[in-house]
Amino acid sequence: MTEFDIGEFFIWGEAREIEGEFQAVIVMRAKDDKQAITWHQVEKDRWFKTSEAAALAAREAAQALKSAVDEGALSIP
Repeated sequence: MTEFDIGEFFIWGEAREIEGEFQAVIVMRAKDDKQAITWHQVEKDRWFKTSEAAALAAREAAQALKSAVDEGALSIP
C-alpha cells in the first residue's frame, strides 16, 4: 500500500467488498486523530467484478488526487 500525504490527511486506494462485488475507494486518515478513518467511493455506483480491478482503479484515483493537491487544487487564491 502506498500512502500519500495531502496536508491534513494521509490517503491511499483500496478495494472494498460489498455483497460479492467490489468498490474502488479512497481511504483518508486524519493526521491529528489516527482513529479518524473514512472511506470514499471513487465513482458513485461503479462496481467491479474483481478486487484487483477495483484496487487498481482506487490506487490510480488516489494518485490523481495527490497530483491535483500538489498542483494547488485545494489552494485558496
